Amino acid sequence: MIKNLIKEIDKRYCFNTIKKIKSEFYQLTRIVFHKRFVKKIMNKTDHNNISILNNNRNNILSELCEKYGSDKGYTKFDKKSIWPWKPHTYTNVYDNLFNHCRDGVKLVFECGIGTTNEKIPCNMSEDGKPGASLRVWKEYFSNAEIYGADIDKNVLFFENRIKTYHVDQLDEKKIREMWSQINKKEFDLIIDDGLHSYDAAKTLFLNSIDKLKKGGIYIIEDVSNSYFEKLFTELEKFNPEGIILFDKNQFWYGNNLIIIRKK
Repeated sequence: MIKNLIKEIDKRYCFNTIKKIKSEFYQLTRIVFHKRFVKKIMNKTDHNNISILNNNRNNILSELCEKYGSDKGYTKFDKKSIWPWKPHTYTNVYDNLFNHCRDGVKLVFECGIGTTNEKIPCNMSEDGKPGASLRVWKEYFSNAEIYGADIDKNVLFFENRIKTYHVDQLDEKKIREMWSQINKKEFDLIIDDGLHSYDAAKTLFLNSIDKLKKGGIYIIEDVSNSYFEKLFTELEKFNPEGIILFDKNQFWYGNNLIIIRKK
């Protein structure tokens, strides 16, 4: 109520001066923290492994994300999205990695189908579209079988070339049970787009990396700045091939990626 009152006073009598000052302070703070964060990560690893992306380049994956309602990419980036956050630009990374060889990809797994249950952490809000990214992968990797998993049993589904399973990303036993049900290995691509916490990312990775084929790629999405360094240190022994730090305009979103290629 007080916040709305201040906004109204600012609009009527101050010509939005307070809003402008707040916006400029926000921009300055974001730039300072982004520089500190990047410097900190660069001091811990090989600079050649770090990329800082600052644009959304349209490609077929961006178009597919818009078609199916996935927040991994967007063609009209300035347009208001259906989510309470800006869409990611992950499609740039995925397309760079796989566009030249996507017909040869046979097995893809993604944790995180996209629940709309707002009581579950890291949900896609009530406007989300469960299974959107799985359908993106199905069309992008036209010769692949697509597997997905989620903690919300209500969003599980089966359709041509897509199978989904229940998993609790924080429970090693549940993860092993899920892989037993899937009964596949030698995955070309495994994606963690699940609970987005240090414990969840670490637990899923350590219990899933053996399902990845040699030369396969494991990607952890939405790595928050708050635990990025801790998670990177934990996974450093697996020789992360890529660390994608997105630019200052998306800094607050925990928009980073860690990419590991199985040697």
